[in-house]
Amino acid sequence: MPVGNSDRGVGLWAGQVMVGLDNMNQYIDWWHEALPGSGEGFDHEGTLTSVVLSPTLTIGLSNYWNFTLGQSIGNRIMTWDGDTTTIHHRDESTSSNFNNAEGGIMGDTRFMLRYLVFNDGPGAGKRWFLGSGLVVPSKNTLTSDPFFLGGEEKTDHRHFSMSDGVYKGLLEMQYFKKQMINPVFMGGTIMAELPINENNYGYKASQLYDLSLTVFSKLIPSISGSLGGSLIARHTTEAYWGGVAAPNSRATVITIGCGALWNTKIGGVGLNIQKPFFVSGAFSGIDGEVDQRVGAWQISLSYRRLLNIMIPGLGPLKDV
Repeated sequence: MPVGNSDRGVGLWAGQVMVGLDNMNQYIDWWHEALPGSGEGFDHEGTLTSVVLSPTLTIGLSNYWNFTLGQSIGNRIMTWDGDTTTIHHRDESTSSNFNNAEGGIMGDTRFMLRYLVFNDGPGAGKRWFLGSGLVVPSKNTLTSDPFFLGGEEKTDHRHFSMSDGVYKGLLEMQYFKKQMINPVFMGGTIMAELPINENNYGYKASQLYDLSLTVFSKLIPSISGSLGGSLIARHTTEAYWGGVAAPNSRATVITIGCGALWNTKIGGVGLNIQKPFFVSGAFSGIDGEVDQRVGAWQISLSYRRLLNIMIPGLGPLKDV
């Protein structure tokens, strides 16, 4: 099971039902001295903490088609630790309404349909899935440009939300292999998240491209589980407010991780500790001779369980 993506790496037979729960916890702290020419005259420092839960439900429509429904729920909090507070530098949270934001804990809803090109079942063998889907946004989004790119007078504003407020198409390919020798489980996913439209507030979200690789060892008796590693490369293109590129929206992040996986009586449980490296975009650094630092860590928890039920009418012998 790829930790953080409990619905991946497994294919269900017709009528089977699987539930999953992913929890992502990210902590970023940053500091940089006053920017030359900004006129602000004070250091910038703070933290950004994100806690997101993503329950999923996967159903085997047939031996070749799986359907997954997912919902993100969470909160993002920015704590401003600088000595001076302004309309641009202060504490923020996505859980409450603000002048330019609808607040709340509900994030996007995801619908994913996957075709199982190869699926050798729960034992050794290969799994190759092709998928497409739709992201339906929640109303918990920014309602105006937080950068004032049109030259408007700056007022109190929030910088982030739980949802982009944009419908998006999803494309995905998974390939995983399970074998009896180390590493017993390995593979990866290529995924694209493509905005379909501009939202009602003039925002067009970034395109997102993601490559995720995962590997896990055989059972290690001393921990009654397996150890593994992950590598994720993620790139976003520029986003736009009113046709103007949003600052730092084009970004590349490389994340490496190590973790453990336990198969328990109540289902599979995974833990992964990850270190993001910001190659470009937000938190990647400021050009020029400016003293700065940034640190980031992520902890991901995952759970999935194949339920002991079969959906009537979707029997295990269905082949379409």
